[in-house]
Amino acid sequence: MTSFYHGSYIRYVIGGLGLQLRRYTKAVRGLFTGSKPVLEQQARIDALIARRDWTGLEASTNEMAIMADRARDPELMQKAGQAFERLGKFARAAELRLSARRQRKGKGANEWTGEDLGSDTLLIDLVEDDPRSLGRVIRHARLAGAAAACAQSATIRVEPRLVSLVQRTFPNATVVPAQQNVVGDKFATFENLAWVFGRDAETLAADFVPLRANPELVETFRKRYRSMTDLPLVGLSWGSKSHTKDVPDFPEWARFIARTHATFVSLQYGQIKPALRRLRNGNDARLIYDDSVDQMVDMDRFAAQIAALDAVVTISNTAAHLTGALGVPTIFLIDDNFQTAWPVIGDRTPWYPNGVVMRKEGRAWPVVLDDVGRRLSSILTARSTLSSDS
Repeated sequence: MTSFYHGSYIRYVIGGLGLQLRRYTKAVRGLFTGSKPVLEQQARIDALIARRDWTGLEASTNEMAIMADRARDPELMQKAGQAFERLGKFARAAELRLSARRQRKGKGANEWTGEDLGSDTLLIDLVEDDPRSLGRVIRHARLAGAAAACAQSATIRVEPRLVSLVQRTFPNATVVPAQQNVVGDKFATFENLAWVFGRDAETLAADFVPLRANPELVETFRKRYRSMTDLPLVGLSWGSKSHTKDVPDFPEWARFIARTHATFVSLQYGQIKPALRRLRNGNDARLIYDDSVDQMVDMDRFAAQIAALDAVVTISNTAAHLTGALGVPTIFLIDDNFQTAWPVIGDRTPWYPNGVVMRKEGRAWPVVLDDVGRRLSSILTARSTLSSDS
């Protein structure tokens, strides 16, 4: 399996078969409906990704972007934009994604693209079609805060789980749940925010504003966990139900936990008690599971749990984006698949400057996790030294 299941094995297998069927159907449909140049270009790009030829990929992605512009194809624009962001070309990525949105929705007369707002009210819409998908929302939340600061009156729409966290971080804006209908003289979406504030990686990193967890809850979690151990507290999110992710399996994670001088705190979502038994491997004290936290219901409480920790190790998921956005020292464990916003070059992402990106790069997972252990030890030592000095 390329990604382990932590719920029902039968559902995992059925889901995997469904994914293969969808891929096959899409491939067949592409043969009959896709243009030959586009299919050939995609094949070249896939080959370059497999070889990790990033210089060649940049050139081919630029060709794809030109084809997308000529064909006015928003899907191709979106793909090219995603590739450019992973390659560190943020300005080109922002341009293509904004173009893709306008192809789909049209350019509204009241769309905000950074101009002076005067007394106009601003509506910032950070609502995804799928309410379970919060990565992009969390990543862009600080840009929404920057946009709100440009207006005398600004409203930010987010999923209900995020209202308290975003409101606490940006008290000068009005934060409302997605279901609430709001109007503004001007509006901005993810694409507008990236166009205005996210076109330069250095500026994006320098202007980082962490989300602010509930300080009283943070202290409560910290005291509770500190009463259980004298070791550093490290959050761990290890698995995914997605069949498109490649992650370490249980024995590899269990070995990592056993060899690391820390007490781990589970940040994993879902029904995970069977997984906990395998990961603890008879030593329950090494992996804390706090059933008072459910990120699927209360994201504010989840944020406080994370903020109480010394560091986090996580695969690419909502926990990764939230820990990064909170500014907690984090190791992002990224596979070699080319499908998310994590950079392919360097070990930093300007979205979350306090984190370290560690990629598989064709290695076996035990080798990667040994590398993660060394990097984590350095992070914890530096944090301990900083705490002692202060």
